Formats: sequence, structure tokens, C-alpha cells
Amino acid sequence: MRDPDLRLDELLQRGRRKTEPMKLLNVKVPASMLERIDRLTTLLPATKSEIVVALLNEGLLAAEKELQGWRPPPKPAIPKERRCTVKGCDRERVAKGLCATHYQAQRRAVMAGKPSPLIETEAS
Repeated sequence: MRDPDLRLDELLQRGRRKTEPMKLLNVKVPASMLERIDRLTTLLPATKSEIVVALLNEGLLAAEKELQGWRPPPKPAIPKERRCTVKGCDRERVAKGLCATHYQAQRRAVMAGKPSPLIETEAS
């Protein structure tokens, strides 16, 4: 597409163009939305692809404005007494003083008859 920043206003202001080569993006769209896009193609001098690109641009612009300045909340601090006992691990304990990852690793090692991979803990 010549103009990846195409907007709905621009579609309203221009005449119909010839088709342009585009990359196919296979997505599932509700049938009601397809009907609305079909209606727009009859009202506007534009192809379905151009209308979809324009709608996506409008939505992305609105989302960018909404998220401007947004920062994810800080990770909750886990008190030292509730942290995994494996050296260097700051995740929360789940079982036997270990986080879920280290507990599963230890369980699998024991089930396979191997020595525990978690020999070095903060306690030792």
C-alpha cells in the first residue's frame, strides 16, 4: 500500500483508486464487522483493504493517545522470609522453601533418580 498511514478522512476526500499489491494478513473478523466494512466500501470510494487499514490506523492512534505516559505498576516486593531459598532467586516460595520453578526442577530430578540440582541454597 502506498500510504500506510491512511486515515478515514482521507478516504472520504479522494476518488477511487486502482488496486495495489498488499501483504495478506489472515485474521478472524466477526461477521457483523465484515458487513459494516462492506457497507463502507459501497459508501466510500475505497477498497476493503484500504478501509481496514484506515480503521486500524484510527484505532491505533486512539490507543497510543490513551496509553501515552502509562507505565506498568511496579512489581510487588516480596519479603525476604517469603523468597525462594535458592541463591539469587527473588521469586516467592511455593513449597519446601522453593519457588514454583525450582520446586518443579527438584521434583523432576528426584523422580529421575538424579541428585537435586539445587544443592547451593542461601542456607548453605
